[in-house]
Amino acid sequence: MTEESNLIVIKSSFNKTPGQVYKIAPCPDPKGKMADCVRKVDAHGDMILSETDKQSLSKGKVFLPENEPIVVQHGTTFDLTDPLQSAQWEAIKNSKIIAKERSARDENGNYIIDGGKSIIDHYDNPKGRYGLAELYIERPGKAAETRVSIAKLIHKAESLIFEDTLQHQILICKLFEKDMSHAHPSDVEEYLLTQARKYPEKLIKFYSAEESSIRLLVLTAKEKGIIATKQDGMYYADIKLGSNLDLVTDRLKVDKTMREEIKRETYPELETKKTAAKKKEEE
Repeated sequence: MTEESNLIVIKSSFNKTPGQVYKIAPCPDPKGKMADCVRKVDAHGDMILSETDKQSLSKGKVFLPENEPIVVQHGTTFDLTDPLQSAQWEAIKNSKIIAKERSARDENGNYIIDGGKSIIDHYDNPKGRYGLAELYIERPGKAAETRVSIAKLIHKAESLIFEDTLQHQILICKLFEKDMSHAHPSDVEEYLLTQARKYPEKLIKFYSAEESSIRLLVLTAKEKGIIATKQDGMYYADIKLGSNLDLVTDRLKVDKTMREEIKRETYPELETKKTAAKKKEEE
């Protein structure tokens, strides 16, 4: 490991709020297990150490009591080559108020610090905080690497727009649930460039043939009343497809049978053409 990779720097999402101190008690991992260096305490507040633990102590092993908080603030650095600092970090690294990185997301895709915001909002508005975590890990060089990756994504998304036809640009707008069929070409392009800057991953995804065709099918089925939007989600007959457009699209990618059923109802003219073509072949 390099010298930089051995350093964990804690940063505050409150933009270097002076005097903001956090006392974080040792935290279990997602499976409920404490770090190997954490030990329970007795009625007197002393750590309960086994004979093996005592032998390890003589060899430089560090143990921490489960009820002793670790004090951190903006700029606190843990040197993982130092036994005590390494143990302290292991004890609190699973705290829910510490995000793995500034742009870390939860299982639902929302930013752990900023909440459900776009990919670059945490750079435009570093003071904003709408999620659960308040602190985040910064490794030297990692923030710059993340910004470069985002810039590359935005560049790719913008290139797709610039190289596209107006007709297809209008279709991509529709996939964002924005009707720009009567808008000026410059307004269409400006709208998509705004989306590329805010949601480059989503825009790139929409340019995928499968993604765009299925998403367009869902939107058209909604317009024709074949898919109904209710308070708790979107339905096809009595079948709940998902709570939002993204989830419905993902489901229909997998459930090809249901996708074909919805497609037949949404585009009956295609079935008529298929039937006519089949009859012509039989003649």
